[in-house]
Amino acid sequence: MEMFQQPFQDILDQYVSCQIDEEEMLTRTDYRRRWGFDPSLYRDIWSFAKDRGIRIMAINISSELLQRIRKEGIEKVRDESLPFPMIPQTEKEIKELREFLKTHPKVDEKRFFDVQNAWDNGMALAIARLLDKYPDYKIVVLVGRGHAQDYENGIPRRLRMLKPNVRMRILRREEFHRALLFSTDFSKESSSASSMREPNCRP
Repeated sequence: MEMFQQPFQDILDQYVSCQIDEEEMLTRTDYRRRWGFDPSLYRDIWSFAKDRGIRIMAINISSELLQRIRKEGIEKVRDESLPFPMIPQTEKEIKELREFLKTHPKVDEKRFFDVQNAWDNGMALAIARLLDKYPDYKIVVLVGRGHAQDYENGIPRRLRMLKPNVRMRILRREEFHRALLFSTDFSKESSSASSMREPNCRP
């Protein structure tokens, strides 16, 4: 999930394993400050994952890393959560970002481009690592649609560059303005979401 940052993976694991409740999970992941959107938008998703024992993975890069990138420039920052060398933005991506900036004239263009590219690179790398670590599982990725407009932009393009043989499909539910990007490198039997297991957390 884009909604959680990678340094807080242990907290998500504790939530899914029933060691902490939702409020503690949100507090300890600093969700309200780092993401900020109403938790009710995603509650059904992480509650379902917890009930079924499906691991929730934090794929977003940290706010601290973004601050370094804003301050130093993406070309000067090296971090284990970013690929090296970084995958640059395409002319199409740059054009679309400049169109967006027309409605935000006070935003510094270089910093804005750097942050967007860091997000796409960092999340693509996180997904690639998950595919390597869990080759027999379905990987479902929830991200804002700006990160997965199509296969030639954003996360999908970078993921394909990191893992050339990856198979993926983008699904959109326009009424929610969200995008689902997921790999289809899995067998039907490996999908924990389709299992009929008992609820993970008992009262």
